Amino acid sequence: MEPKEKIFTAAKICFKNFGLKNMTLACIAKEAGLTEKEIKTYYKDVNSLVSDLMTKGIDDVTAILEKSIHSRGKADVKLSRFVKTLLSDYEIHAPLSKLVSMNFEYLDEECYMLRNLLTQEQIDRYRLNTVILGRLIAEGQSEGIFRKADPLEYAYYLRGLINAALRYWIATKYEGALADFAENIMRTFFTGIYK
Repeated sequence: MEPKEKIFTAAKICFKNFGLKNMTLACIAKEAGLTEKEIKTYYKDVNSLVSDLMTKGIDDVTAILEKSIHSRGKADVKLSRFVKTLLSDYEIHAPLSKLVSMNFEYLDEECYMLRNLLTQEQIDRYRLNTVILGRLIAEGQSEGIFRKADPLEYAYYLRGLINAALRYWIATKYEGALADFAENIMRTFFTGIYK
């Protein structure tokens, strides 16, 4: 495994165990089996590392979306596959899943810290992912399996269901695998979108 991959993996574990406020480069170095000096060749501090980790999370979501669009099957199958893969990915991308699930019920200091690390470019990329999701929904409309409506509107509805599943997962103290919620999300979503 490349040093940067080791750092990312260790940072995810440390974020989950200690949170952003208590996470240090020393704890990440220990978890990664590297020295703090080696980590500092890539990142000057924890914030720059977590910001890069969030960018990687958004990149991963884009890759999952693109793979779903170009995969075989009808749009409903592609959407189901995408949501299940996305939820599995969110389970390991703790900083990104915390941001995505942010709402007043779980708004804490860490949420504000993460929000302050977000760049406009990351926000724009996240919005672009919603547009790409809308393309997948439009594909289902052209296949005649989804009712006609604004695909972007439906993409935001689906995003809302995904966010709700994340919040429920947090409320139940991370009970079960996050990907297990995919079936309920899609059943609810398809009830409203199928012709």
